[in-house]
Amino acid sequence: MTRVSVPIEELEPFARDVVRAYGADETAAEQVAESLVEADLRGHRSHGTIRLPMLYRRMLDAGAIDPAATPEVIGEPGATATVDGRHAFGQVVGRHAVDAATERAAEHGVAAIGVRNGAHLGRIGEWAERAAERGFVFAAWVNTGGLAPLVAPPGSATRRLATNPVAFGVPSFGALEFPVVLDMATSQVAHGKVSKRAVENEPLPEGWAVDASGDYVTDAERFESGEGALLPVGGLVSGYKGFGLAMIAELFAGTLGGAFVSGQDPDGIVNNAAAFLAVDPERFGSPEANRARVEALVDYIEAAEYPEAVPAGDAARGDRALVPGEAEFRTRTERAAEGVPLAPETVALFVDLAEELGVEDLPPSFG
Repeated sequence: MTRVSVPIEELEPFARDVVRAYGADETAAEQVAESLVEADLRGHRSHGTIRLPMLYRRMLDAGAIDPAATPEVIGEPGATATVDGRHAFGQVVGRHAVDAATERAAEHGVAAIGVRNGAHLGRIGEWAERAAERGFVFAAWVNTGGLAPLVAPPGSATRRLATNPVAFGVPSFGALEFPVVLDMATSQVAHGKVSKRAVENEPLPEGWAVDASGDYVTDAERFESGEGALLPVGGLVSGYKGFGLAMIAELFAGTLGGAFVSGQDPDGIVNNAAAFLAVDPERFGSPEANRARVEALVDYIEAAEYPEAVPAGDAARGDRALVPGEAEFRTRTERAAEGVPLAPETVALFVDLAEELGVEDLPPSFG
C-alpha cells in the first residue's frame, strides 16, 4: 500500500482546524491537535488524527463530547482530588488530570486523582510521558464508564469489558533520552487498531478476536459490525491474566473516578473514567541513585543473549528487547523528520470531513 507522508507542519494545523470546526475554542483545539499528532508521530496512528472522522465524529453527534466544556478539579488541597471532565475532549481532560496529579505529588509526595466524564482520553501513554518527564513515577487505570464492551472473558465470545488500558511511567533520570513508559490495552490489541484496519481494508491477525464457534475473526469490518469479541491479553494461552488486569482497571477507574463500570448499562458511546497515581521518587532516593538503577537494568537486559532460534514474536519491533517507550521514541524521531505516513483511505476520510465542515486549508500532501 502506498502511503502519503504528511509533515507535522501540515497535519497539526489541519487537525486544529477540524477540532475548531467541531466547536472547540482555540486553546482546546491546539491541545487536541497536538495530542493526536503526537500519537501519529509515536507510531500509534490508531489513537491519532484518524479519530477525528471516526470515533470523535460519532461521539460529537451523540452528545458524548462537549467541545466547549471546561474540566473541573474537585477537592480540597491535599493528596487527592477528582477531575470532572464534563465530557470535554479527552485530551483536554487528560492535561487537567496530569497537572492535578503532579502538582499535588510535588507538595505531598504522592497524589491520587480520580477522573470521570473524560469522553475519550486518547493515548494513555501520553499522560504517563508527561508525568515522567516532570520527574514523577506515574500509573493509570482506565475504563469506559461501562460503555463500549468489546472484550470477552476467557472461554467466552460475548463482549463484556472494554479494552481498559493501563499505563505506567518512570523517569529515566538522564540515563536515557526518553522516560520508561508502558502503555497497553488489557485486551490483545487496542480497539483503535481494529478500526484503523477496517478503514484501510487490512485483515486482523489471527489471535486478536474470536467468535462463538471458536474461530478467529479476521475481517475487521465484520468485527466493527459486531461479530465476535476481542480476546484479553494472553489470548487463548493465558488470557486469564489479561482478564484479571481488565477487571482491576475497571474497578480502579470506577472506584476512584466515581463512575459507572461494566454491567451498570449507562447510555452513550464512550465515557472514560480513570485513576491516576503520581509519586515523587525523590522522597525515596536521590536522582543519582535512581539513574544508576535505570542504567544497570537496561545494561543487564541488553547483555542477554538473543539467539536467532528464539523468536521475539510476530508483533515485536526487531529481534532484541527494547525498553518500554523506546520504540515510540525512535518512531517519533523518524517521523518528525520524514512526516506521518497515512493510507490513501485515511486521506480520503480527511478530505471528505474537511468538505463537510468547511475546512478549506487542506495539507498540500493530501493532493
